[in-house]
Amino acid sequence: MAETPKTDDIISSPMFLRVMAVVIAFAFWFYASGSRTTETTRSMSVPLEYLNVPPQTTLKGPVKEVEVVLSGAPAVLSSLSPDAVVCEVDARGLGVGKYRLAVRAIAPKDVKLVDVVPTHVDIELLRYIDRLIPVEVTVDKGLPPGLYLDMVEIVPRDISVKGSEKDLAKIGSARIAPTLEDLKAGGELSLPVEIVKSEEFEEEVSFEPKRVKFSAVLAEGVPKKNVPVNARIIGKPVDDFRLKAVVVEPAVVTVEGPLAKLDSVTKIDTETIDITDIAKEQNMVIPLREPEDTLVKIVGASSVRVNVLLTPFTVTRLLSRVAVEVEGKSVYPKWKVEPPSVNITVEGVPSEVNSLDEKELLIQPFVNVTNVVSRRLTVPVQVRNRTEGKLKVVRVEPSNITVIADVQ
Repeated sequence: MAETPKTDDIISSPMFLRVMAVVIAFAFWFYASGSRTTETTRSMSVPLEYLNVPPQTTLKGPVKEVEVVLSGAPAVLSSLSPDAVVCEVDARGLGVGKYRLAVRAIAPKDVKLVDVVPTHVDIELLRYIDRLIPVEVTVDKGLPPGLYLDMVEIVPRDISVKGSEKDLAKIGSARIAPTLEDLKAGGELSLPVEIVKSEEFEEEVSFEPKRVKFSAVLAEGVPKKNVPVNARIIGKPVDDFRLKAVVVEPAVVTVEGPLAKLDSVTKIDTETIDITDIAKEQNMVIPLREPEDTLVKIVGASSVRVNVLLTPFTVTRLLSRVAVEVEGKSVYPKWKVEPPSVNITVEGVPSEVNSLDEKELLIQPFVNVTNVVSRRLTVPVQVRNRTEGKLKVVRVEPSNITVIADVQ
């Protein structure tokens, strides 16, 4: 009877080792293959970027985040951060208005993009503007009777407000509100600026500066205010002139009255000045019109000096095919010109230009052939202007012509 092989001999035999090697290799292959084919999904919130938003526009209520669903190996998905996925909306070439745009998502190469929610977003582009608003002073709880603010100084006088055109239309004013105790103490104050609006803003509105410097003198008596004088002009000069300027002296007058009434007074008008068909400058003394509110009075002079300045109004006219004359003595008895006529553009006031008679022209083109020896020569066209400077020759076309001696 044959002896049974020992276990150690079997384990150490080459055949057994070859079989075990194949089994182990097959197990590793199966594990690796299985791990590669196993996939899972993951959902995450990703910030939404808006690209190429046109200048001077802003987005109203845009979607900030979208949900993306990704598929891939568990190890890869678990290591992903929201920054690894890019979600964007392109607003290139769009103007002010409402749009529905597609969301574009870009995932890393090791994962697949399964879904994006939402796939489209609704946006509204609004005009974004920058506006200067003057700062007004409103005394907290008001001023007692008989007191008013004099020598008011605000630095800076205006604040810069930035926001959508729709929101900025809701702004009524910008104001500071010192207290009566602040005014009595005197000196320079640093006060916060408050935006007064008719309703709440829909988007972000910013303004600078947030605080301004304020100083004023608390005075007794009737409040006074300096306002500009407005010259009331009707009509227009004769056709040869246009209104150049209206100079008022003095340009500013002082009015007095209750503080609440003075706030509404922005100018003082003169009596009406009729400049219909005037042909020269006017220098006159014109009375001032009393303010509409009877509680507001003009302090000082009741009239101003008004200078009405005019400037000539010119037009141009084309004189077509005006015959060119030949002047001067030369060795040849006769000359001819090519071309025989030119076009002349003149400039002047309408009355002079319109009265120009083409049959008896006071503007005559000519060439001078004095001492010309050549039989053919190009010479400049000259113009004799007999309008005594009332008309100006602007252009001659052509400016040079050819003179040809007639020797036959």
